[in-house]
Amino acid sequence: MLGFGNKDIPEKIVRLGLKKWYSALSDSNKVKLGRYVNAADASSVTSFIISVFAAAQEDHNYKFIADLYGTIGEFKLSDIERFDINDAAILGVYNAEDYDRCVELCEYGLGLLGNKEVFDHVMAKGNGDIPNEINCRNYLLNVVVGIHFEYDEGDKLLLRFQDMGLITAEDVEYRRNGIKTFRLQRTFDNVFNIKEKDQ
Repeated sequence: MLGFGNKDIPEKIVRLGLKKWYSALSDSNKVKLGRYVNAADASSVTSFIISVFAAAQEDHNYKFIADLYGTIGEFKLSDIERFDINDAAILGVYNAEDYDRCVELCEYGLGLLGNKEVFDHVMAKGNGDIPNEINCRNYLLNVVVGIHFEYDEGDKLLLRFQDMGLITAEDVEYRRNGIKTFRLQRTFDNVFNIKEKDQ
């Protein structure tokens, strides 16, 4: 078979040493990736993947994010890099409504936060406060409470996050009250819907 070098592989992919990875992508995902390559940050593999995820997110191309995340398992990455990529993928997987997989990614991210270097890296983004944007924390709670309506599990999660240093005691109370309000509202809506059907 004749080889044509890197002719059909985007230059940024070649520079990042991702030729083998790119070649293994499905034709469909190569086409989708092609939409985002030119604007992607090629300063590192991690920056490239995260910037592609961000562009796909803006494009509402959620399934592509989920698919692409599934191809990077063999990348040689530090725990910090894996955390950042995983956390960037969570939003796309959630919006693709793949909730079981979203929970898996959230638990993986929370596991990585057990590494002090990863934890310190994440906390540094808050400039002295606990960051608002920790997707593995936020979206696990979203799935448990907002999708599965497991309110008691939501309360347990908040206490777990507090023990991990991912939320303050004050915020735990605030969010627990939010869960109570959501639960009451949903109960009221269900009662109202039953009455409507009976009429």
